[in-house]
Amino acid sequence: MAFSDYRKYTASELKKIFRVTIKNNEDLFSSFIPSGNDYAELQTSVIKMSSRLRLSKFDNEATRGNLLVARILWTASEVYNLGVFFEPLVNFQEQPPIILPHQLNGAYDGALSLDEIDLVSPIISIVEVKRSNLAEGLGQCLAEMYATLHIFQQEKVYGIITDGEVWEFLLLQDAVLSVDARNYYIKSVADIVDRIGYIAMLFTT
Repeated sequence: MAFSDYRKYTASELKKIFRVTIKNNEDLFSSFIPSGNDYAELQTSVIKMSSRLRLSKFDNEATRGNLLVARILWTASEVYNLGVFFEPLVNFQEQPPIILPHQLNGAYDGALSLDEIDLVSPIISIVEVKRSNLAEGLGQCLAEMYATLHIFQQEKVYGIITDGEVWEFLLLQDAVLSVDARNYYIKSVADIVDRIGYIAMLFTT
C-alpha cells in the first residue's frame, strides 16, 4: 500500500518530495484531432451506469472502477490496440534516485501500454480512481508515475485521475508534472477515448 501513503501530501509537499515542478493549466492536447466517432453504445451505457450509481448506497471507488472506468479503458484499448491492465502489482526494488518517505510499490488501479498482452514499456498512462475528490489522487498518481519512469526506464508517462465521471490528465516528463487545463466528462465520452488514443500516438511518433 506504499503508493497510497502519498495521498496525504499537499501539492507543495509533493514538489519537494519528488523534486518536481508542478505546472497547472497546461495544454496537453494542443495537436489533438477528434476521430469523429461518437461511441454511441458506450455513451449510452456509461450514462445509464452513472445514473444508477448516484442513487446507490454502494457507490464507491471499486464500483466506479469496475463499471465506469474499466468500460471506457477497455473501449479505448480495443479502438487503439492498447494493453489495458487492472490492479497490476508494481514493486520498485532498486534504490530510487532520491530519498523518499515511503517505498514505491503497490498496485495501480489501471495502466495502459502499447503492448496488448504484457505490462512492458512503454507504459503510456497510469490510472488512479478517486471518488468525488480528484485532488486526493494527486500524490498517489504522481508516486505511481514516478515509479513507472524508473522501473520501465521511460522518459515520460501520462497519468489519469478519475472518479469515473470526471477525467483529469497529467504528464510527468523531465521532472515537470503538467496538469491539463481542462477536465473531461463522460457526457462526452469520445473526448476521453480519443485523448487516450492521442497519448498512444505520441509514444509511436
